[in-house]
Amino acid sequence: MTVQALKPTFGAGRVFATANIANPTPARALVPQSQSIDFKRKTESLFGEGQLAVAVGAGEMDVTGKVEYGAANARIFADIMFGDGSTTGQYLEADGEAGTIAATTPFIVTVANSVTWLFDLGVVYGPTQAKMTCVASGPVAGKSYTVAAGVYTFASADEGVAVAISYGYSVSTAGETISLTNQPQGLIGSFQAVHVLPWGTAQDMFVFNSCIAGSAGVSMKKSGFASNTLDYTACANSNGVLGTATFANAA
Repeated sequence: MTVQALKPTFGAGRVFATANIANPTPARALVPQSQSIDFKRKTESLFGEGQLAVAVGAGEMDVTGKVEYGAANARIFADIMFGDGSTTGQYLEADGEAGTIAATTPFIVTVANSVTWLFDLGVVYGPTQAKMTCVASGPVAGKSYTVAAGVYTFASADEGVAVAISYGYSVSTAGETISLTNQPQGLIGSFQAVHVLPWGTAQDMFVFNSCIAGSAGVSMKKSGFASNTLDYTACANSNGVLGTATFANAA
């Protein structure tokens, strides 16, 4: 008996998504956890007098893929999900930054990142640890404050009191920023998907030429790493070609 050579598939493999635009930069699903590809065809059966079909016809086919990965990749959201592109920079959060209300008028705290302050995320009043309320004007001692451009103003009776301020601010020299705009429906974010299924130096590979992302998400949990996901549907390109499948072993 001749034992047929085989190439198993083990592990999560590798997945790449490359936008169908000029001079694209591929997006890689970093630290892959799992991937899947599904070919689902609709069939129609023709029955006569007997219990079994006398003919079966092949109808529409859906081709879908999904990857779960452990490290975020901004390009997957920018180029693949939203088709919006991105720029350098990012938003950051200051969580409970310590401040002391000025002892003289105006009774303010100017946060450390006031120059690039974006939005307020709340103030905790030091003596009581109570969450304060943001108001338009006339702050009440121990209860409320006003804020504009990273400058927090409190009641005169709060002079010298410690507070903890949370807020959002921006940096322009690191990270990636995507403007999530209201895109038109249709062919937005078309990309090529590449699935690599390795075993040592042997590889199987599926390449789909024209794909549209159905969802991209991130989920987090206590005492665990975040899970990032991307799933898509593939279709034939303008030349009527879905893609290519190659295998290490001959049929």
